[in-house]
Amino acid sequence: MKPTHAGTVVFRRNGDQTQFLVISSSNGLHWVLPNGHIDPGESAETAALRELCEEAGIRGELIQPLGIQYYEKLQKEIASQYFLVRAAETVATDEQRVLRWEDERAALDLLSFQQTRSALRQGAEALRGLDRQT
Repeated sequence: MKPTHAGTVVFRRNGDQTQFLVISSSNGLHWVLPNGHIDPGESAETAALRELCEEAGIRGELIQPLGIQYYEKLQKEIASQYFLVRAAETVATDEQRVLRWEDERAALDLLSFQQTRSALRQGAEALRGLDRQT
């Protein structure tokens, strides 16, 4: 199944600590990762960075693709391609989301859904692999 959605596992460095971004869902009931529809003619990479900016007010640098997470939402099959993204700058956004920067364990504990926890684990593991290479 071709990706219908794109999302991001966003990180930043705070001293020697790596922090991951977790945001409130649009209804405020859950903790999620930035994620949304891929518009017609839009690449998954472009959609992921657009959704990050729209939902969290963050522009980032795409580091590498992660896996595709499959799940059902409102009785529709969703295939969401996730990307590892380094936070670069904060910009204004119209969405009223709560943003939290947490270490890996706290972020995993916060996230409401198995597929977002799986994406975050993949992102954290990819980042550890990149850190070992440098």
